[in-house]
Amino acid sequence: MTPTTNTSPPTPIKDRSKIPINLTGVAKTLLIPLLARSYDNTQPNPILADPHAQEVLSKLDFDTNEMPTTTFQNAGISLRTKHFDDWTSSFLESNPSSTVLHLACGFDSRMRRVNWGEGTRWIDVDLPEVIKIRKEVLPSSIPGKKYSLLGVDVLDENWMRDLDISAGPVLVIMEGLLSYLPEKEVQALLTRICQTFSSGEIVFECVSSAVVDWLNRAESMRAVSNTGAVFKSSLDDPTILEGLHPGLELVENVSLLMAPGTEKFPFLGRVRIGRDSARFLRFRFSRRLEDGNE
Repeated sequence: MTPTTNTSPPTPIKDRSKIPINLTGVAKTLLIPLLARSYDNTQPNPILADPHAQEVLSKLDFDTNEMPTTTFQNAGISLRTKHFDDWTSSFLESNPSSTVLHLACGFDSRMRRVNWGEGTRWIDVDLPEVIKIRKEVLPSSIPGKKYSLLGVDVLDENWMRDLDISAGPVLVIMEGLLSYLPEKEVQALLTRICQTFSSGEIVFECVSSAVVDWLNRAESMRAVSNTGAVFKSSLDDPTILEGLHPGLELVENVSLLMAPGTEKFPFLGRVRIGRDSARFLRFRFSRRLEDGNE
């Protein structure tokens, strides 16, 4: 009798030195910008040129095939991140004694890409399960800097008050977070920021109502849909948000396809989405305006 030959491929040996990713839903979408930044950094003429993304990616154990990103997605995310880095640098140059709150920070290394001094307090904020992994792949402290991590649900009503930020302006960075939140939660979060801190700026991305349904159905967005997350809110007129608080003012509104760096985009992506499908917004806020003192 001829012995049976097992032709099944051998089971791959698991690399136990890598950190497993047991995240789902919106929390898992943090891998998408990490993949985009890593891809961008391999290009001959990168948009962002983040030298830390591949280092972080190499420490994680997950199937990248489950999160297929397109060339246009990678370019768009990298350009968004570059723009928010520039806004952060500009804010810190004008406000060297201030606080940076990077909400839904994921595995972003902005605190390493942007120059900031001893007068700045920087807090990277995300869900506890995300922060637990982040501590294994990125520094949890920076010598000579006031840097810390905070694991909370940003929709919790109490965490901002517990920070004890009594002086200096605050920069709140929310990059790609708000589109995953229901509209009422977006409004509540923005209002809470304005009511909690004395002054500062809020920067985030928004998508239009015309494109949000398409994003949830588009085959090209499988990197998002495979996580179980969906886009829940849109914004067509950013000035509407000024009505949430007397001291909230829109000071910059930049279309994704008009931002510096789009000249490096793949042409095909340019013709598939509208000019205002995604925008980067910068708001200024102040309680002094609410009190009528300015």
